[in-house]
Amino acid sequence: MKRKIGFTLLEAMVAVGIFAILGIVCLENYLLNAGIAQKIIDDQTCLILARQKEFEYLQNPENISETGDFGDIDPEAKYQIETSDISVSETVTVDSEITINFTVVRMIVKKRSSMVSYPFLIKPATE
Repeated sequence: MKRKIGFTLLEAMVAVGIFAILGIVCLENYLLNAGIAQKIIDDQTCLILARQKEFEYLQNPENISETGDFGDIDPEAKYQIETSDISVSETVTVDSEITINFTVVRMIVKKRSSMVSYPFLIKPATE
């Protein structure tokens, strides 16, 4: 009796099932890596945009609004500039005290789930 060449239906179904499981694992890894890559790109974009806005602020602080977006450069990204006046006091001796007043300017840039926030200008407070 001559044996038929080929796979049985059960063998073919098992092979397809194994390939499907491997495909799902590969797809999950791809989607995870794509999400991580997008987050890294957004973080880098936020940092670059923050540096750009910092440069604009240092050139002419009066022309920069406290909040806004980056227009055509990146419409999804938003920025915020916060200014804080800080006072530090230290008692040196019983009857003398030193007080230092300064202003900190902080840049915050947000895009999707990414955010960059850092102080970029510390200057003596004006009285």
